[in-house]
Amino acid sequence: MTPSRGAWAYLTPLVLVLAVTMYGPLVFTVLLSVVDWDFTSAPEFAALQHYLDLFTQPEFPAALARTVLLVVCLLPFATALPMALAILLWKRPGRASTIYRTLLFTPVVLAPVANALSWQFLLNPLQGMANQALGLLGFGPVNWLGNPHTALPAIALITAGKIVALNVVLYGAALSGLDPQCVEAARADGATEGQVTRHVLIPQLVRTTGLLVGVTVVLAGQWAFTNVAVLTQGGPDGVTDNVYYRIYTYGFTFFEPGTASAAAVVLMAVLGAPLVIRGLLRHRRSAVAK
Repeated sequence: MTPSRGAWAYLTPLVLVLAVTMYGPLVFTVLLSVVDWDFTSAPEFAALQHYLDLFTQPEFPAALARTVLLVVCLLPFATALPMALAILLWKRPGRASTIYRTLLFTPVVLAPVANALSWQFLLNPLQGMANQALGLLGFGPVNWLGNPHTALPAIALITAGKIVALNVVLYGAALSGLDPQCVEAARADGATEGQVTRHVLIPQLVRTTGLLVGVTVVLAGQWAFTNVAVLTQGGPDGVTDNVYYRIYTYGFTFFEPGTASAAAVVLMAVLGAPLVIRGLLRHRRSAVAK
């Protein structure tokens, strides 16, 4: 047996497990989106009816637009802010830096539901600490999660806390591979701290930033799902109803698995398209470079 065949022999069980556990549900979702089935009677072929139903109801396009808005709002918290924090911590190594990293990473290890309930207490319109702080500054109480103008920003900020905490660690890992002598050489040549950051550190984080942008585009709505489900249930007036909560509503509230599956397929296409385009552009640039 040649080395390549031997490698494939060892990889085959893993490939089969991945095919069944990852691509099996994906194929089943696509099939479920084109049939009318309540899991008790025989399925009937529905063609594209579930997809047509999605876009004839105003709730789904609105939820899709709010998901895109949520992604846009979270991108600075996924890239610029954690990058700045990671660079500050990298420039000041020591025990204090380790303590700060630990404190920043704490929201990641909290259970999502427990984290959401903590924010529900903090943002309580009557006795929450946020409104108590506003009272000390002379402002009246705000119904953070019950006001259509503040509910979505509140959900975005709650979700951003965990994203910032995780991405600081990822940027820190990227900076750990940087040779400190490059920075010292730049400083020896008279570069200011701003120039060192702009011309030495940030270019080392371009690949990590691209990865985090892609992850945020794909997972931002999913990260916000628990906060929406626990804190607002899509309200008030539907302003926090994103695609993931809409899929949950179709599947487990209205018991419409075909519509929920169609919504999941549309979401996969919308989120996957930018990643496919990015991959094709990178492949084209590499082909031109060769």
